[in-house]
Amino acid sequence: MKRYWERSCAGRAWLKEFPTAQSDDVRSFLVLFVGSFGFPRKRALQFAPNDRLLDIYRALYPLKNMPDALELETFAKRVEATYDLDLVRIWREDITLGEVFAKTTAAV
Repeated sequence: MKRYWERSCAGRAWLKEFPTAQSDDVRSFLVLFVGSFGFPRKRALQFAPNDRLLDIYRALYPLKNMPDALELETFAKRVEATYDLDLVRIWREDITLGEVFAKTTAAV
């Protein structure tokens, strides 16, 4: 996770990628994400729109058969409950946080 924690705020990257999005909407989405992964809330803006979900997961669990805490499943359930978006239906191994966020704004 070091590569993510060493970053500065990615807020500008989110605003550049989604110029019409409200900052509060981006922040809420990222807080939902970090909460699903058990990361501190203050880490939310260290994740960028081009970060791939599976890369983050693999950074957290670098060993292939390492047991996890169902972070991806928790995120999927929270996305569905909050945005009425079925993450399983749109899942790809290279899906990014930005792509999921874009779908959540389209779903609302």
